[in-house]
Amino acid sequence: MRRLTESEFREKSLSSNVYLLIIQVGTPLAVFALFASLFSLLDTIMASHIGTIDVSTVAYMNQLRMILNSIGTGIGTGSMILINRAYGAGDKAKTNELTNTLVRLLLILSLIFLLMIPFVPAILRLIKTPEEFISEGAAYFRILITATVVNFVNLIYINVEKSRGRTGVILVANLSMMVIKLIFSALFVYVLDKGITYIALSTLISYSACAIYALPHLFDRNSIFCIRPSLVFHTKKGYSKSLLSLSFPVAVEDSTFSLGKVIVNSIASSYGAEMIGALGISNNVSGLAASFENGFSDASSSIVSQNYGAGKCRRAIKVYIANIIITFIASLFALGVLYAFSDKLIPIFATSRNGFNAGFMETIRRIFIYDSLSCFGIAFNGAGMDFLLGLGKTKVTLVLNFLKIFVFRIPVLFILQMFISDGATALGIMMMISNCGVAIPTTLICIHVARNLIKEEKLNEIKSSESFTLS
Repeated sequence: MRRLTESEFREKSLSSNVYLLIIQVGTPLAVFALFASLFSLLDTIMASHIGTIDVSTVAYMNQLRMILNSIGTGIGTGSMILINRAYGAGDKAKTNELTNTLVRLLLILSLIFLLMIPFVPAILRLIKTPEEFISEGAAYFRILITATVVNFVNLIYINVEKSRGRTGVILVANLSMMVIKLIFSALFVYVLDKGITYIALSTLISYSACAIYALPHLFDRNSIFCIRPSLVFHTKKGYSKSLLSLSFPVAVEDSTFSLGKVIVNSIASSYGAEMIGALGISNNVSGLAASFENGFSDASSSIVSQNYGAGKCRRAIKVYIANIIITFIASLFALGVLYAFSDKLIPIFATSRNGFNAGFMETIRRIFIYDSLSCFGIAFNGAGMDFLLGLGKTKVTLVLNFLKIFVFRIPVLFILQMFISDGATALGIMMMISNCGVAIPTTLICIHVARNLIKEEKLNEIKSSESFTLS
């Protein structure tokens, strides 16, 4: 099938059947997100083989890495709202300048992260990291910081390809990255008998391979998204401020969400260090279903933004409604598959070099029973959040994520601890309540925003009609 040009995809985004469009663009993204979750799951499986403390260390350090990664992802997500809006409006020059401004912002962020590397042990102690996690975890985290910086190249590439509808390319690149990750992780852990530091090294190698592939495409002079060194540091005044004003709430939102997970891990550690590993494993397994459905939801954000930029508010709402239906069906399918294989999957994480740990497996299972049901709430919440992001309502999404962590998650866990003595059950119920509970205010806000958009479009139609009559 012939690949659409950037102009052709723009026309398709603004006029074709929204259900088919989301499925076409979203299916590769859904598979991409699924493999990204498997990427994380691989780390957990490898660490589980080394030992239960090691898997807890990996779970803890990965949450810290997500705080850093979320800042870059937030800048990328917020920036792509304006980039897609300019793309949807047909302004090629502005699209290119905004893309290069995004590159500049991520370069500055990368320098800040790299300067943190020598101070990792001090930072870990400052945030009260359990001492048993620091000895090997410090080296693991240093490599993850470097991998996060390299992955910013992939972040730009993936967002650009998503904007022009070439999500199949994203899938192929991610599959290749995962194969590289799998080969090196298996070599380091199972053949060379290395520790978790080498798991982080395999992540860095795979990210670097993808970045090497991505860079020539990002410098393609025939693309309106082309990186031009002359523009990276000399874009129009005010563009950086515009991108940051939209990106800042998203970056704070994503990093706060990750920080909330760190706080939950800290609370979970009161039940023992192994509980952090069990919660992380349950989140990763349940995350397979959530990531699959979120792939479709993620596709809609760019489409909403492009249609809103073109003044097609009603069509943007249709994309949101179609997204809800598609992601809910995807969640039913994914959860069914997950339940079918859970009895074979969960025991893998309770098997290490020291043998099978039946108690650890049962702890994971008790959390998973409730945690897995979160995918239904995630479907509705994800569709709503991507609708709001596509419209540039980043301050609203920031508030909603604060609600998720600091109303529906952490306080709920404290309350559950008073009534439920079993830590695994309390943690599982907390995940279910937070992920499903936040979907209610998200959906209500989206309905309110959609009504205002319809009024806005009607007013624009009246003004256009009056202007035409007068002329």
